[in-house]
Amino acid sequence: MSTTAPGRATGARLLLSLGSLVVLVSSAVAFYHSFAMDPSMPMDPGMPMGSGTSMDHMPVGDDDRKLHGMALSDMPEMFTALAGLLLVVAGAALRGRPKADADDARTGRGGRLLIAVIGTAALTIDISKTSTLGFVIPGLRTEYGLDPRTASLLAVCGLTGTAAGALLFGVLTDRIGRRSSYLIATLGFTATSMCGSMPSFEGNLVMCGLMGLAVGGLAPLLITLLTETVGGKVRGSVVVALSVVATAVGYLIAAGSALWLEPVFGWRVLWLIGAPTGAALALLTPFVPNRTSAPAPVAAGAPVARHLPRSSMALTHGLQRAFATLIGLLTFGLTTWVPSLARIGGVPVKTANLMLTVAAIAMIPCALLLMLGYRRFGPTTMAAGLATATAVLLLALTASGAVAEVGWIAAGALVAALFSVNSMAAIFLPIAADLAEPERRGRTTGWVSLFNRLGGLMGPLLLASLVSSASAVLVAVSALALLCGAAAWYISRRHRLAVATLEPVAD
Repeated sequence: MSTTAPGRATGARLLLSLGSLVVLVSSAVAFYHSFAMDPSMPMDPGMPMGSGTSMDHMPVGDDDRKLHGMALSDMPEMFTALAGLLLVVAGAALRGRPKADADDARTGRGGRLLIAVIGTAALTIDISKTSTLGFVIPGLRTEYGLDPRTASLLAVCGLTGTAAGALLFGVLTDRIGRRSSYLIATLGFTATSMCGSMPSFEGNLVMCGLMGLAVGGLAPLLITLLTETVGGKVRGSVVVALSVVATAVGYLIAAGSALWLEPVFGWRVLWLIGAPTGAALALLTPFVPNRTSAPAPVAAGAPVARHLPRSSMALTHGLQRAFATLIGLLTFGLTTWVPSLARIGGVPVKTANLMLTVAAIAMIPCALLLMLGYRRFGPTTMAAGLATATAVLLLALTASGAVAEVGWIAAGALVAALFSVNSMAAIFLPIAADLAEPERRGRTTGWVSLFNRLGGLMGPLLLASLVSSASAVLVAVSALALLCGAAAWYISRRHRLAVATLEPVAD
C-alpha cells in the first residue's frame, strides 16, 4: 500500500502505466528501424570516407548487414521515449513513499526464489552493458578514426552516468521504494539502448552517459534487494555467489555478443540488444517488492547488540569507499582495454573474444568457491586474499618475460587478470550491503557504488596511456591490486576489533 490518497494513487498508476507503455513501444520501434534501414543508404557522416568506401563499392555479404547511424530527424521515437520516461518519473513521485504491503512479505521459499531470480537476472544485464564498453571501443575507433585517449571518453561518459545513477538511486530506493526505482532504471536502460543508432561520436557520448545513469542505479538497488530477500546467516555468502554468477554471465553475454553478433552486424548491435532485454526486465516490475528500507525486526527475547562506535563505523565506511574506488580503477580500466590489448601481438580478433568468453564461463563454477570462502573466512579477509593473489600472479607472469614476447601468453595473462578483477568486483558491493545498517542499506550501498564508479572514471584514462604494452598494463594492475589487498586487510582488522569490543546485552 502507499501513503498517498486514493485519488493520487489512481493518478500515479495511470501515469506509470501510460509512461511505461510509451517507452516500451518507442523502444521497440527504434529497434526495428535500426535493423530495417535500407542498405543502399549512404554511410553516416561520422564514418571516415576514402576512395572506394561508399556502400556501392563494399563487398557483398555480411558487410551489407552492418548497422549504421541515423540522423536524429529519422528517430522521433527517441523523443517520445523520453516523454514516456518523464511520465513514469512523475507517477513515481506522485505515488510517494510506500509502506510494506501484505503481498510484499514474500517469506515463502517460492517468493524469495522468484525475487532472487529477478534480481540476479537484472544484475546480469546491468553488468553486461558496462562490460560491453570494452567490446564497443575497437569498432568505434575504427569507424570514427579515434586514438585510444579520445576513444576512452566513451567509457568516461558512461561511468560518469553510472556514478550519478548510483548516488541518485541509492537515495530513491529508500525514498520511493524498490519497485518504482526498479521501473525507472529498467525503462531508462531500455530507452537509451537506441544509442546504437547515433550517427556521430559525440551523440554516442551523450547517450552512453544517459544509459549509465539508468544502469548505475540498478547495481546498488539489486544488491540491496537480494540482501533483504535472502536474510539469515547465509545472507552474505549467498548474495556474493549470486553476484559472482551475475558478473560472469553478464560478461559472458557481452563477450558472446561480440563473438557472434558483432562480425555480422557491427559494433552498434552491442548497444541495441539492450532494448529487448531491458523491456523484459521492465515487465517483471510487478514482482519486485514495493517497500523502502526499515529497521530489521528483532525477535522477542533475542539478544540485542549495540551499534559500533561512530568513529569505528566512519573509519570502516571510509575504507570501504576507498576499497570500492580502487576496485573501480581496476575493473573498469581493465574491462575497457582488455578486448583491445588481447588483440595485440598477432592474436586474431575471434580468438581473443573466444578467450574472454571462456574466462567468463569459468567464473560461474567459481561462485561456489567464493561463497564457501565468504562463510569460512569472512567477507573482508576473502577480498584481501583475492586481491593479493591477483597481484602476485600478474607480477609473476610479467617478470617471466613471456608476456612481452609471446602474443597468446600476453592475451592469456590479460584474460586471467580480468577474471580475478571481475571476481573482486563481484563481492565488494554485497560486502557493503551485508555490513550496512538495515534502515540505511539502500543509501549506504549507493554511496559505496558511487565511489566505485568514480574510481572507474579514472581507470580507462589511466590505462589508455599504457594501452600499447600488455606488460605495462599488467604491472599497473598488479600495483592497484596490492593497494586493494592492503585496504581490505585493514578493513578486516578494524572491523574485527570494533566488533570484539561489543558484548550483546539482554533486551
